[in-house]
Amino acid sequence: MRSARRVIFFLAATASAALSLTGCMANASAGSGGTATGPASQSAPAPQPALPGVTTSPATTPVEEAAPAAPPPSSASASAPAASVTYTFPDGRLSLSHPAGWRVAHSQGVESPSVENATVYDAAGIEQIRIFYSEVGGAVAGPLTRTVFFSEPVPGLQGQSGPADTHASFYVDNIYGELHYKLSLTAGAALSPDGREVADASIIGGNRILMAGVVFTGGPFASDEAAKAWFAGAEGQALKDVLMSFSYR
Repeated sequence: MRSARRVIFFLAATASAALSLTGCMANASAGSGGTATGPASQSAPAPQPALPGVTTSPATTPVEEAAPAAPPPSSASASAPAASVTYTFPDGRLSLSHPAGWRVAHSQGVESPSVENATVYDAAGIEQIRIFYSEVGGAVAGPLTRTVFFSEPVPGLQGQSGPADTHASFYVDNIYGELHYKLSLTAGAALSPDGREVADASIIGGNRILMAGVVFTGGPFASDEAAKAWFAGAEGQALKDVLMSFSYR
């Protein structure tokens, strides 16, 4: 992992003045999404911002278990990590996998309706991915133009009762001339067939909002080609793999 690309995810935060947050119940339709992004600096990560009206409790002990040892990699998968760890949320239904040596910190905001936050840290203790898992949520909307570099269905989140199957997507939004690069979960492909942008929020289990992703701080990539080169590298692929590992049962 190249330390020059530390990432932090701001869940439904108004990182651009053009965006607005509107609370809604989990079974409401999710709107188009936009969250400010850009490459990270070497400074220590800022504390996770609390959602409006939500008081979070101290982080609880993560429920993590080592995955079974993988067989010796073939030539086609020689670059794959040798081991991973599975983290399961307290409800026992949502889980994800991350590289061995990373960790997940979980906090319960309110219990009814349930509001949970989790942060994935890498082996150096740097904040990499933020997760919002709740029975209430919000939609972030604003004028933008989106270019999608990658979007694939997350196998463990398919067939849920939401309006669209969840994808892991890497894309850039142009909001009032500012570029915002994102690698996050989206409700379906990041761009629908009619060219409309989709939300950075999925509905799973019928009554849960799930948001997860990374946001690059410190300014945008120098170009789309630079962003795609980062995504194709070890760090981009490791973060993509975490998003692709989400599962709900």
